[in-house]
Amino acid sequence: MDKLKTIDISGLSDVSTIMDKCHDEFKLTLANKENRAVLAGREVLVPLNWIDYKAEIFWHASSIEEKAKLDIQPCINDYASTICANNCIDAFDAIIMNNGLEREKCIYRAVRVHWIRAIIDMFNAGDSRVKYWEKINSDKKNRIYLRYQEEELDYLVVFDDKSEKKVRLITGYPIFFISAKRDYENDYQKYLKNKAGK
Repeated sequence: MDKLKTIDISGLSDVSTIMDKCHDEFKLTLANKENRAVLAGREVLVPLNWIDYKAEIFWHASSIEEKAKLDIQPCINDYASTICANNCIDAFDAIIMNNGLEREKCIYRAVRVHWIRAIIDMFNAGDSRVKYWEKINSDKKNRIYLRYQEEELDYLVVFDDKSEKKVRLITGYPIFFISAKRDYENDYQKYLKNKAGK
């Protein structure tokens, strides 16, 4: 598989239209009953709770949490920065999630939402650009992580380990904080070390 590319939004300047196009791609790649994603033989469940006519999980993957302290836009060297007008810093276009938390819409994240399915398929094909690990989170749930890295691209997909036959998609997003990159690499290395010790 070639290096992953973003959804083509050239010629579009309205955030709502861009989000519609990205949500259509999300539905095509992840919310399609005829072509369900499978992770290592396990069905990938994609919860479809709706907010503003779009899947909540789409909004999570296409927005950034309000508490993130940004002193530079994640999209600074990306085409998305010419459209978004500093929303992640100025917080003027938000979506309220079903849990009541506010997240800022992010074109940079939205145009990569279809990478979730591509990364699952790459992992299933044994692509070395995708790392796999598991980790128990603070709620004592086993999380499964897929991390795609290629040149400047760094993207994480997170699943909830439901059963031997199913995983539930939690989210996917580009990793741009240096501290997060380091933390995820440490988690991956710990997983490999523990797995080798068994």
